Amino acid sequence: AGRRGAETASGWAADVTRTWPFRQISSTQRDLYDVVLAAHDACIEQVRPGVEYREIHLLAAKVIAAGLVDLGILRGQAEDLVEMDAHALFFPHGVGHLLGLDVHDMEDFGDLAGYEAGRARSDRFGLGYLRLDRPLRTNMVVTIEPGFYQVPAILNDPERREKYRQVVNWERLAEFADVRGIRIEDDVLVTETGHEVLTAALSTDVESA
Repeated sequence: AGRRGAETASGWAADVTRTWPFRQISSTQRDLYDVVLAAHDACIEQVRPGVEYREIHLLAAKVIAAGLVDLGILRGQAEDLVEMDAHALFFPHGVGHLLGLDVHDMEDFGDLAGYEAGRARSDRFGLGYLRLDRPLRTNMVVTIEPGFYQVPAILNDPERREKYRQVVNWERLAEFADVRGIRIEDDVLVTETGHEVLTAALSTDVESA
């Protein structure tokens, strides 16, 4: 994995976390990388003024859930799995955050900065770590950073093992033991007509890493 961050001369921050293979990529690593990349690309495509950032997060969750169903790790329909927060076993964080003079911009103000007036942070497993719940506006800069992780504290939790026992194929998941975490992040400017990926020069193609 690699993390790159930088500031412009005027102090504007960047935040780019990427996962690359070391020497070569296994078939299981490639399969899961492609799931995360599909979520990454789908989310960036939706960035434009007026779109709710929460909906972009839920899109990432659905794409990841669908990909894990295709790989045999999860069982069921993607929409149902997201509704029951099963995706959060592997994607427990929000899809991104505001970016500005600080990497997690204005988070010292708590949810006052990240949440639209009248909105409160959810207590749901799959939404509780969402840092941004606002409609996107022109000139906002946000990160898009879906991921897949195998966190022992989450996956070995007895209550969650019981709750999700019908929808997780634990034997199939064991075949992906060489994948502990994958994240693909870009910094995206909301423009009047859509978006601009500010970090597009950093390829998401693992073959070029």
